Amino acid sequence: MISVKKIIGRSVGILLLSVSGITLSSPALAELSIEEVNSIARQTTVVIAPGLTPELVTELEANRNNPLAQQNNPDGIWNPGSGVIIARDNNIYYVLTVTHNFKQRYLEQNQPYGIRTSDGLVYQVKEINDGRDCPLEDQPKVVAQLLRFGCYSLKIPRRVAGADLAVVSFQSDRNYPVASVGNVDNVEVGERIYISGWPDPEKEKDATTGKCRGKVARRQRRLAWTPITQKIEPSEGENGYSLFYYDQTRPGMSGGPVFDNNGFVIGVHGRGSADRGKLVQQYCSLPSNNQNFQSADFTKAVSEAVNYDPPTLHTFFSSGQNLNNFVSLLSNVDLNLAFQYQSPSQDVIKAALTNISNVERETGELDFDPQADITGRFDLSDRRDVVEDIYKGFSLKNMIRDEPSAGCRFLLLGEECN
Repeated sequence: MISVKKIIGRSVGILLLSVSGITLSSPALAELSIEEVNSIARQTTVVIAPGLTPELVTELEANRNNPLAQQNNPDGIWNPGSGVIIARDNNIYYVLTVTHNFKQRYLEQNQPYGIRTSDGLVYQVKEINDGRDCPLEDQPKVVAQLLRFGCYSLKIPRRVAGADLAVVSFQSDRNYPVASVGNVDNVEVGERIYISGWPDPEKEKDATTGKCRGKVARRQRRLAWTPITQKIEPSEGENGYSLFYYDQTRPGMSGGPVFDNNGFVIGVHGRGSADRGKLVQQYCSLPSNNQNFQSADFTKAVSEAVNYDPPTLHTFFSSGQNLNNFVSLLSNVDLNLAFQYQSPSQDVIKAALTNISNVERETGELDFDPQADITGRFDLSDRRDVVEDIYKGFSLKNMIRDEPSAGCRFLLLGEECN
């Protein structure tokens, strides 16, 4: 692999690398199928969450069934997020995500975090506090396992300050695929992209009862595909958000990868649209009088998105961070990540293929839940897409149960890793 500081970029037709003055080229890349992109996504998308200390569990249970909890105390609820494995240095893996997955007060309390990989292991992140206040007035620095380009705190207006990007690392002796890094400049408006992440159903109301769901231990990954509706300069968007696409995402997918149709990561998802009224399932965190645009308006919005200003784009569409901007920001930091700029290997593509048939829609989504597959249309029986009990992997409670330790790789559940 090649240092980030030695890379110029990748074009769809020709790959140009500057390596000691030598120019290399590669043939045009073939568009991958949904099955192939999903295979890459399911192996590289991770879950990120704080470890459930007794204090955090108490806080969580007190707020869980409160429909207004997200409005009254949004910083007091456990919020798992997503991320993507973006680089590797021997046994250290680096996960790209959004900074709002890391609350300022948790960092100041040295709250441990966990990263759950596709094989179900949860790796503890202990060195989480970078010693920086929010908003961040100094330059990003590598002093912990977390590198932030922005920050999240209730004490500041709009809660997020700076670029909503972060890199968190974990250590493992296992071999995990690393996502290939692409160039967003090669993706045209209207081309299909894919977003992978782990939704948090507790943020939603039950479609039948209209009530908040309460505790939902089971989680399943979502893959959404949609055309890019607009790209703007990161400096023009809110907190660096500059990629816009039709809203098939859900809370909990923040930090998940945005892939192009060749399987390269070109962005990081972080925001749903400001209008959630168009979704079938409403969100407990939003007021009941949330504006409800009609579907016809959205059809028009997609076709006219190129004419919209950034505030309007944030209203109508989901948005993601531009990976080119992340690479640019990283070039000013003393962290020389070895990105994978080559095309995803056939070994990785074939390693987790799932039969996804009869999907012809330009925009859509799949929630990978084997128990819900009664049509025979999807072969989704792969444990990498389902967490049976997300609390078990991140909770201290397992340490007092009458069952064997889950081992050192499970966050806060067993012996120390050597």
